Amino acid sequence: MAVETRGDRSDETIRRPRLERFMPLLALSVVAAVGAYLSGDLWITQFLQRFDNPYFHWLMVAVSWPGYQGRQWIVAVCVAALLLRFRLRVEAACLLISLGSGELLTTVIKLIVARSRPSPNLVEVYLRHPTLSFPSGHVVSYMTLFGFLFYLVHTLMPRSALRSALLIIFSVLIGLVGLSRVYLGAHWASDALAGYGFGLLWLALMIHLYWRLKSRRIAGGEV
Repeated sequence: MAVETRGDRSDETIRRPRLERFMPLLALSVVAAVGAYLSGDLWITQFLQRFDNPYFHWLMVAVSWPGYQGRQWIVAVCVAALLLRFRLRVEAACLLISLGSGELLTTVIKLIVARSRPSPNLVEVYLRHPTLSFPSGHVVSYMTLFGFLFYLVHTLMPRSALRSALLIIFSVLIGLVGLSRVYLGAHWASDALAGYGFGLLWLALMIHLYWRLKSRRIAGGEV
């Protein structure tokens, strides 16, 4: 009679949830590849765009602004330089890897799914984009950049007003970017949702990579 060891059970328990986490994203990707948008996508965009308050409009524009025209890379390089100033080499490298690999992942998925952007005939479009729609590149890049910065600030900085302010800023940017992309007519809600899903999974992978590299430096006697 075969005996199931605790190690066997733990390995199976670890593998199963990891595979299951991908299933909703894979299903959403298949649906996005088949249809131009989901049944609720159009309603959500039209509902959000009824809020014509100018302050709300410019808040949405401001939230999306760091993700246009490579500005996220300016932020990443400047922060990486600051981290190097404090001799945080692994942190600087992982930050750039997180953003770069996240954007590469987004590009690959966009090419595979090949979903078009929302049409100006259906919704108001703030800016026309030549790229594909699924998933939202803004959301993925915010998750991999500002999400990783949130993690670094939370784990490395001592409690202070600056630390609290940075955590709030990163949280607001990540939390509102999906809403802003839908409101501005750049993406459907399902694009933004997929961006959060893929971005979160990739961020978790980058944090895992960071700790593996950090552990090797510590084991090698490096600071």
